[in-house]
Amino acid sequence: MTRYGYARVSTRDQSTDHQVDALRAAGVADEHMFIEKISGKLASRPRLDELLGLLESGDQVVVTRLRRIGRSHAHLLELVRKFGDEGVDFIVLEQGIDTSTPGGRLIFHFLAALAEYDRELIVEGTLDGLAAAKARGRVGGRPSVVSQAQLDAAQRMYDEDTHTIDEIAAMFGIGRSTLYRKLAKVDTDCALLVYRNSKTKVDPDGNRRYGETHASEKVQLDADRKWWPVADVRRGHLKAIVYIVDGVVTRVRAVDPEGTWHTDDRGYCDVPVTAPLSELEVARTLPTLPVQLGEHRSHVKGKLREYISL
Repeated sequence: MTRYGYARVSTRDQSTDHQVDALRAAGVADEHMFIEKISGKLASRPRLDELLGLLESGDQVVVTRLRRIGRSHAHLLELVRKFGDEGVDFIVLEQGIDTSTPGGRLIFHFLAALAEYDRELIVEGTLDGLAAAKARGRVGGRPSVVSQAQLDAAQRMYDEDTHTIDEIAAMFGIGRSTLYRKLAKVDTDCALLVYRNSKTKVDPDGNRRYGETHASEKVQLDADRKWWPVADVRRGHLKAIVYIVDGVVTRVRAVDPEGTWHTDDRGYCDVPVTAPLSELEVARTLPTLPVQLGEHRSHVKGKLREYISL
């Protein structure tokens, strides 16, 4: 059994000393301490991801307060469920929570049930409102514009069959037919099209380049392979990622069927992809890919990626 500690502050000017001292006093050894200075709103935090990858049954995760590890109510409950499934205990020092005890487990079971209840009320209330408006001859709703974040979430819900189309449409305030047009089938082979511009982007927290890096293949590969919202059920059908830069098909990378997938706490994936394919390799390995290298493909403003069937 290993007792791990996690400490986080939002900016580089803040100090983690108070948290580190409390974790040491709680029996966390320095070599098992994970510390990072990064915004709590970010879905992927390198040190937290590293910690989650080390956990084994019987281990303990210790934090000083809930907000240090969870970016939202839903994310916190997801972490606790993950800990429970893996036999890992979760201890929050300043808020008196310890899931190794019956009382601590009861608290989080109650919170999980409450979160599910809230979600059902929102869905039910939205559907009732739409039905009432329709009965009065009003269609209502937002314009049929869906943000990329909403579309990613809707696609994952659809892929994983966790919600009906009516529920997903109600959650995002769009029409059922509009949603159907924007979602890709999950039971057919597909490619993921990624739209970018040529401007280099750099992560200010980790200095990691992403998007078009204008750097070596090693750097570009790291930027190209992560992170993508690919549901588990779609992985076997995803055959390639196509990168469209400034409206031109620039690279095609095949998905390595023997490669290892990694997933962060959002469910986003580090996809095992190959080096860029030549035109001949594309023709041989992806004969039904409906785009070609060098082809111009118009980009809809706000759309960052989409699936296309093969």
